[in-house]
Amino acid sequence: MEELIEAKQKIAVMAALALAMWRTTHQAFMEHDLELLSLVLEDEEKLNQLEKDLTALLIGLGKDTSSRTDKALLTAYADVVGDLELIGDYCKDILERVQIKIEERLLFSDDAVKELEDIYRRTESALSQVSGMLAKDDIGQAAGILNGQRHIDTLVDEYRQHHTQRLLDGICSPLAGNMFLNMLDFTAAVYYHTKKIARSLLKIKT
Repeated sequence: MEELIEAKQKIAVMAALALAMWRTTHQAFMEHDLELLSLVLEDEEKLNQLEKDLTALLIGLGKDTSSRTDKALLTAYADVVGDLELIGDYCKDILERVQIKIEERLLFSDDAVKELEDIYRRTESALSQVSGMLAKDDIGQAAGILNGQRHIDTLVDEYRQHHTQRLLDGICSPLAGNMFLNMLDFTAAVYYHTKKIARSLLKIKT
């Protein structure tokens, strides 16, 4: 069906935008570049518009009594759209922390930066695979995303423990430490929604 093909194409564009936002957000953090914030905010506006357009399109397909499109299929795609929109929101949340970090000249320890880099890379890899699957309309890697990575909650708990020890050792300030925890949790949320997308894709049969 022509409308379903259009929806798939727009979802692929949405995923590519979310991936670009994620990469630029991390670049802004690593390079202390406030000018990159505007690029992410521009992409977020596009992402939000795509979410509105796709929601209306998918609802329309669901109401079309002449359509043979499986309702479960439409629900899975609607879930993917919702998760991509939330990933954009979390990118914005992280950017707000990056902006404060830069403006307040807050410093993270080398270990904290390495930990954020690690969890970012894991998330970037999964999100990149999801984006590629949607672009190719091929769900072949979805199971690998769900099974091939260390459980993110375990990793976050480990890094939180490291943070507490650094705080007790006086290596980082309470304000910088709070910023680190925020960014850690938001990154974990992006990973969580990326895995949710993979689960949704596994439900898609056509």
